[in-house]
Amino acid sequence: MPMMAESGSAPNESEDSFVAAEDLERDKVNEQWKEADYREDADSHRRFMFFQAVPAWFISTIVHVLILLVLGLVTFADPKQVVNVMTAVPAGEDSLALEEFAIEQFATTDASVQEDIGDPVTDLADEIQLNEPSEIEPMDVETVVLELTDMAAEMAPESVSLQTLKSMSIQPLGSRTEDMKKKLLREYGGSQSSEAAVTKALKWLSDHQLKNGAWTFQHDVVCRGKCDNPGLPEFARSLNGATALALLPFLGAGQTHIQGEFKNQVFRGLRFLINNGRAGKKDGLAVLDFSDGGGRMYSHAIVAIALCEAYAMTEDPELLIPAQAALNFLVIAQGRDGGWRYSPNSIAGDTSVVGWGVMALKSGYLAHLNVPSRTIKGTSRFLNKVSSPNKATYGYDLPSESTLPGCTAIGLLCRMYNGWHKTHPSIKAGVQELSSIGVLKDDIYYNYYAAQVLRHHGGEEWDVFNNELREWLVESQSTAKGSKGSWHFSDSQRHRGPIEGGRLASTCFATMILEVYYRHMPLYAEKAAVDDFPL
Repeated sequence: MPMMAESGSAPNESEDSFVAAEDLERDKVNEQWKEADYREDADSHRRFMFFQAVPAWFISTIVHVLILLVLGLVTFADPKQVVNVMTAVPAGEDSLALEEFAIEQFATTDASVQEDIGDPVTDLADEIQLNEPSEIEPMDVETVVLELTDMAAEMAPESVSLQTLKSMSIQPLGSRTEDMKKKLLREYGGSQSSEAAVTKALKWLSDHQLKNGAWTFQHDVVCRGKCDNPGLPEFARSLNGATALALLPFLGAGQTHIQGEFKNQVFRGLRFLINNGRAGKKDGLAVLDFSDGGGRMYSHAIVAIALCEAYAMTEDPELLIPAQAALNFLVIAQGRDGGWRYSPNSIAGDTSVVGWGVMALKSGYLAHLNVPSRTIKGTSRFLNKVSSPNKATYGYDLPSESTLPGCTAIGLLCRMYNGWHKTHPSIKAGVQELSSIGVLKDDIYYNYYAAQVLRHHGGEEWDVFNNELREWLVESQSTAKGSKGSWHFSDSQRHRGPIEGGRLASTCFATMILEVYYRHMPLYAEKAAVDDFPL
């Protein structure tokens, strides 16, 4: 529309005609809009009348036919394609609490009053009474949704990865296949009775899984008291730790979420864990934090082991991001002395948590995931700090004047994973120390680690230790109704697992001991499964 003259004079006749024409055009457009609105209202009214007139059964039939067509498309999809719902998503900001399985009496200064992390992601009100978690300062992590592109951009180049051409050509955890299990059972001292005990234990564990896929150290809430000896009440919220610990015996027996008698239980457990991790970014790395409500790194390390083993055994792409993100958090949470303790970035680590951390790194390495060599070197630095002068025995967070059986077994296993050969003087001296201690029936946690050290070393020391431990576990497995297939060690010392984690923890440790023949290929066999950690 032309501008009026700046002098303020009246518009001429041509301008009047233009304005009149524009008004007529606008009125015409308004009439068209009104007519369109009327037609739309009429159409809507007719559609509404149609749905009123059509019987409800007819509409229901259409809906169900559509559902059946969708299900048919799913059913006739490629059966070889693995499709899971294990997507890494950010959960509520609360973790669910695993207290420490400290081997020796620990100081409580690291668990001082700190900030709570948030609300649980799963409503278990009908299944379990949850206690308030201990409070701890969470690691400062930027909350994000993990995407495959995020992880791919942050993968370390091959030159700084621990992968090698040799290790890439060998199936990770191939010792758990059916044929290899039979071979290793014969060669390393397993028996039909020990394998039967494993099967019974897996059945008991499967019967004590919560509806949401988790396990709890308060296992009696699942079976409604049919079997007793639950863990301590303060461990009730430790769902991440309990779930991961319960998954390890299934994975150790070759059961995955894709195949095996217990694949549904494994699937539900893995899905619970992945959905329960706190996703974020730290130092540019995508991370998943599985530390429980008290910030305990025990839970996170055990979850990392379970995720890495499941990925190594199946190569399911849905597990790649969660497994690597769990390892990333473990790497970032490493303390100044190269160890881990109850909370991330503790000033001083402890040997008990370090044992789980090193096993998580080893599991990630077996899965061909990225494990920085500096992290491995950090664990060696910590072990040097807590070892005796001859590096044959180990303390809890400092060298000990007397032999601490559990810490010594953990320290020696970590040294083996870090590349020390069985002919190393410190390994030989440590093995003799464990051999002189023998089986401790009040310390299943020590037995769990000592069995691995001696089995990898082999020889007479392993034969003697294995015969006694295997027969004792087979004979002590419960046969009572309700608790059949489980273990409870009533004489166990505190801070060894069975008291804190109850019958569930005891059963997991005992089962994994009876799987020691094939859980991992022997480190010192002529043809080991993979290289040692290159340092």
